Amino acid sequence: MTKRFLGAIISGILLILSFAPFGQDWLAFFAFVPFFYSLDGLGRRKGALIGIVFGFTFFLGTVYWVIHSMYFYGGVPIYISVFVMLLLVLYLSVYPAVFGALFPFFTGHGKIAQLVIMPAAWVTLEYLRGYLFTGFPWVLAGYTQTHFLPIIQIADVTGVWGVSFIVVLVNTALYFSLRYLLKKDSKFPLKEAAVTLAVIISVVSYGFLRISLIRKEMPLWTSIKAGVAQGSIDQGAKWDATFRQRTLEIYKAITINAGRAGARLIIWPETAVPFYFDSDEIKSGFVGDITRETGSYLLTGSPSYKYNQQTESIEYYNSAFLLSPSGDTLGRYDKIHLVPFGEYVPLKRFLPFIKKLTTGIGDFATGIGPVPIDFEGGGIGALICYESIFPEIAGRSVKNGATVLVNITNDGWFGKTSAPYQHFDMAIFRAVENKAYLLRAANTGISAVIDPIGKIKKRTKLFEKAALVDTISLRRGPLTFYSKYGDVFAYGCIIISGIFIILSIRRRRI
Repeated sequence: MTKRFLGAIISGILLILSFAPFGQDWLAFFAFVPFFYSLDGLGRRKGALIGIVFGFTFFLGTVYWVIHSMYFYGGVPIYISVFVMLLLVLYLSVYPAVFGALFPFFTGHGKIAQLVIMPAAWVTLEYLRGYLFTGFPWVLAGYTQTHFLPIIQIADVTGVWGVSFIVVLVNTALYFSLRYLLKKDSKFPLKEAAVTLAVIISVVSYGFLRISLIRKEMPLWTSIKAGVAQGSIDQGAKWDATFRQRTLEIYKAITINAGRAGARLIIWPETAVPFYFDSDEIKSGFVGDITRETGSYLLTGSPSYKYNQQTESIEYYNSAFLLSPSGDTLGRYDKIHLVPFGEYVPLKRFLPFIKKLTTGIGDFATGIGPVPIDFEGGGIGALICYESIFPEIAGRSVKNGATVLVNITNDGWFGKTSAPYQHFDMAIFRAVENKAYLLRAANTGISAVIDPIGKIKKRTKLFEKAALVDTISLRRGPLTFYSKYGDVFAYGCIIISGIFIILSIRRRRI
């Protein structure tokens, strides 16, 4: 078993290197092969153990940043932070453990069937990970290919799940080849290699075609100049009342520069306004003065509250507000997918000893949506922080009328770990899936202007004060398949996986 454990660890390390900030995306097409080979010939229990080893290695190297967020900004002792991170890693490792346990069912079918079932099963498990227990669809296999534009265009049909499928498909074919070389199977898997190559050629050809078509369409869309402001406010000072005015002055200077460059719409990050939003005070105060001076629309993040007459209580929200050039509040969006233990405490009645990691009064409430904010005959689809990693939120927003996507976030919690880079890469997919521009304003970075094919037109570095200004287009025309129908491809993978597993069980009983 030692060699099998080593193979699983090697796969985990290779997959870590495939993601940002390492960015060795080509490794993803080989990374699973040692893991698959280590599972070869094992039963369900040992397969699950190999899966845990692979998963623990991989997730330890990709979500270690949880310690940084909890320890430096949550005030959680280091030993508890490490313990919680290890629990999270162990939980995430359950999914590849399930894959390992199911591996004998996969190999009970022919190789062509395995080319379908193995990627479908992996996508199924990624999808479940993205939804169970509020969901954590971080570092999905498809995100390794974020900067390979021709291959990720398929996401406007399949979502990121289709790209994950392609990555695992190639690994499966290479696993067959390795098995032939080392175990001398009866014949080289030529047919399987041909099918895989045909799929890759088809996907890449589709990608080049979509890139060409969208580039021809974009000049027909309404164009405006948009600006993104990155204030790089230190997380330790962000909620310090004595630093509040300094924060606004920083954003004023950046915003004026963007306005002078011609930006009609300027984006501030999540909670850039470091106090509870009041439309009258905003209009007559410092922020309203900024919009009047620049003559631009301003979309900013801010905490807010509403009085609920039914419950006779105050509800708090993590919100985005659109201000007119005169300082009037034109619309708002309240975050609908909250961060567990950051913005609310799950099962609070049963876990009264657990406090939120973020500063604030009470738990945040969930908004209604996703509802775009009306703008320029279309709408702004706001994605606040964590929401950008959930493909269906952006898709539903565009389906509901958004013509441009905006991701406002505060990644200062992550420091200089790998998390800001990983979070950024995931946001790029939301532009590709919906073929819409995406403006990303991150307090400490990475902020960017991303076009509908996933090309980064402009971006900032981490921890710099900067303004980005570029011309964007407001999408129009037919929705993409993904925007219209959502995760149909993932559902198909779930159905395929279920059918194959049931057939395998019945075959074993017979």
